[in-house]
Amino acid sequence: MTIWCPDLSMASGPIYLAVADAIEADIRSGALAVGERLPPQRELAYQLGVTLGTVTRAYREAERRRLLRGETGRGTYVAPEEMDVSPLIPREDRSSDLDLARNFAYPHLNPDLSKGLARLARTPGIDRLNGFVPSEGLASHRETGALLFDLFHLTADPSNIALTCGAQHGIQVLLQALFRPGDGVAVDEFTYPSILNSAPHLGLKLVPIPLMQAANGEFLGMDPAALAEAARTQDVKGVFLMPNMHNPTTHTMTLAEREAIVAVAREFGLKIIEDDPYTPFVETKLSALGALAPELTASIASISKLISPGSRIGFVHVPREYGNSVRNLIGESTWMASPITAELISGWVRDGTLKRTLAEKRKANAIRYELASTVLGTSRLQGAADKVFAWLGLPEGVDPGVVEANLAHQGVAALSSRYFQVSDRGVKPYMRVTFGSIVGEIEFRRALELLDWARTSDPGERFRASPVG
Repeated sequence: MTIWCPDLSMASGPIYLAVADAIEADIRSGALAVGERLPPQRELAYQLGVTLGTVTRAYREAERRRLLRGETGRGTYVAPEEMDVSPLIPREDRSSDLDLARNFAYPHLNPDLSKGLARLARTPGIDRLNGFVPSEGLASHRETGALLFDLFHLTADPSNIALTCGAQHGIQVLLQALFRPGDGVAVDEFTYPSILNSAPHLGLKLVPIPLMQAANGEFLGMDPAALAEAARTQDVKGVFLMPNMHNPTTHTMTLAEREAIVAVAREFGLKIIEDDPYTPFVETKLSALGALAPELTASIASISKLISPGSRIGFVHVPREYGNSVRNLIGESTWMASPITAELISGWVRDGTLKRTLAEKRKANAIRYELASTVLGTSRLQGAADKVFAWLGLPEGVDPGVVEANLAHQGVAALSSRYFQVSDRGVKPYMRVTFGSIVGEIEFRRALELLDWARTSDPGERFRASPVG
């Protein structure tokens, strides 16, 4: 095996920048491929006749340019190119009626906005909402947040709640409030795609932790022993978790799994970010991590998947010591979440609209899951009637990228495991299948049938004509 070693004979200026420039040039030319492992720093330093510190600075500079991704204990690899726009973000020029990719959770069942706005217009003193409010939100809206956190199995103190512009904004705020550039944050080996980009942009290093697996191969919660080992051997300061309806595997952590993670977090002083946007859909009612370890946990509640993504309202509940930092970060990033849409959401939470909408969505989801089980079978389908998506294992030898491409050629949007996998190497053969973005049952069945066809296609053949009518 040839070890990569740049020619620096014509280099000028700092050596570490010359090495970083050479890495970039070879990636652009194709001499270094995505996923290719670079030589260990000490070995490259020996080959170049420079100090170890010089190569360390070069690799750090290349990581800053998002050319490389380091995996502690495993090496440094060429990072994949960033997509112009995430496939999870809606675009007018890239839409599909057969959408199994984006997890919009039945937007056609969301409350009637015109009725909500009409009620809002009749609210006494509404003009007070058309001005600046404290960055953490009005007290009445934070009390609404406490009511919402009840659905997330957390008794929340309104004084420790702040409003954000949705859950994604909440994640960004908490990552900055709880951690510092250079800190390691443990995540599941498959995790929420957005954090794969947002954490590195903030100078944080993601440390993938294996998920446990059941005898039948289904994924379970984060391995607490592996988390403890990472805390001992790596610069891990905290952990990002989705205990209920984990995205993308759908697993809901048992109480024993939660307690084991909390025990590790307490032993090593790890801060916990608990992101659970789907909790109100889940029938199993278990204590939130924020209830089990309130001194360590910052929790996020959002209504985007429940009733109104357009309102851009989320809530974070944090230990009191982080309150000022959270308020300042919200103020610096957006000044405040909109008090107008916060009032709209408060009305829906307090008048029962939220609970009625959830009941309708749960009923619709049970029907969709039954249909998915019928078309795709259950032997490789991890999910349940109370999960708004499923995790589909592909047959041995089937490339998820080929499945994705074949589906796109047939007008079906789908996401393979590569969007969720923290490590760049060895994409595992899974697809996430969402249930609620397609409005019609006929269209949903057709998308499932095309997925069933695509996963059994010749692994090396793209763009076959579909037999599905």
